[in-house]
Amino acid sequence: MNRACKLLIYIYPIVLALTSGAGVLILIKNLRAEIYDVNQDSIGLPIGATLIIFLTLTLTHLLQILLLRWAYTHSLAGLLLKMSAYLIATVSLVILVDRIVYWSEPHHAIIAILYGVTAITFVVFQMQTFAQLK
Repeated sequence: MNRACKLLIYIYPIVLALTSGAGVLILIKNLRAEIYDVNQDSIGLPIGATLIIFLTLTLTHLLQILLLRWAYTHSLAGLLLKMSAYLIATVSLVILVDRIVYWSEPHHAIIAILYGVTAITFVVFQMQTFAQLK
C-alpha cells in the first residue's frame, strides 16, 4: 500500500468518530434548546443508534482492511477475500447513505452534512484501495 492509502486507513475512522461525536452533541443541544416535543420518544434512541452505527462502520472498516491484507495473493481464495471485502464496503456505503437521508431534516442538517463528508472520505479510501489491488 502506498502512503496515501495508509493515511486514509486512519483518516476515515477519525472522520467517522468526529461525525458520530458531533451528531450526539447536536442531539443534546437540540434537546436543551427544547426543539423536540416533550411527548416524543427518548433522545437515547437516536444517540444509541448513532453509537451503534459508529461501532458497526468501524468494525466493517477493520474487517475490510484485514481481508484485503490476506487477499494479497493471486489465487481463487484471494479473489474470494477481495470480493468479500468489497461486499462489506458496499454495505458500509449503504449505511452511510442511509444516515445522510435519515438526518436530512432542518434541525439535523449538520449531521447529514457530516455524514456526507464521511461518505466522501470513505469513497476516496475505496478508490485508493481498489487502485492498489489492480
